[in-house]
Amino acid sequence: MKTKRNFKFVLIIVLLAIIGGLAGCALIKDKLAVLRGDLIGDNFVISVYDHYANKTLELEGSKITVGLFENEANDNPDSTGFESSVLEITINGNQMLQVGNTVIFAEKGLDMVEDYEVPTDIDVNNGGGFVPLDRFINDLKNDIGKEKTIIISSQMGIPLGVYQGEDVYVTVPENLPKMTRLNIDGNSLYIHRANYVILDSNMIN
Repeated sequence: MKTKRNFKFVLIIVLLAIIGGLAGCALIKDKLAVLRGDLIGDNFVISVYDHYANKTLELEGSKITVGLFENEANDNPDSTGFESSVLEITINGNQMLQVGNTVIFAEKGLDMVEDYEVPTDIDVNNGGGFVPLDRFINDLKNDIGKEKTIIISSQMGIPLGVYQGEDVYVTVPENLPKMTRLNIDGNSLYIHRANYVILDSNMIN
């Protein structure tokens, strides 16, 4: 009887350890954030940039939603031959429409790296070799969360800003137009209409 109880106890401990380990990985944290409604999130700083990387507007809000502006072109793009690119951003119930600009939505607590010198020459000679295995390992590490450096530029290729994190998970949301979302150490960063490079930080450290 004691043996069965001890086995159950050990099994519970092992399961709790596994769940705890999974909860620490970036993919699980990202999915939990979505379930809590944090994908849209609270307390975002919205920065708008022109093609020359000049910040033209900054807004803050606690409740942000983003989507294509609803109109006939979006309802039935087959009839018009194109889909509208007008982005509708709702900020605490107020409407903002925008087209063509680079927009960065950074959750408060997530700051750009100051005075970061973007490298122009990176020498990566060691490691890897078998491409399918390398890609599998990188996909797995991305789900767990990797230390990454995100270099963002305007659509003209002018450096705009850099973010870094120890636990970074990258997704491309299907329901958000021309946007990439990153979970950086538990905080959300959305990038809309920008050039960017996302590197494993060990490539440049």
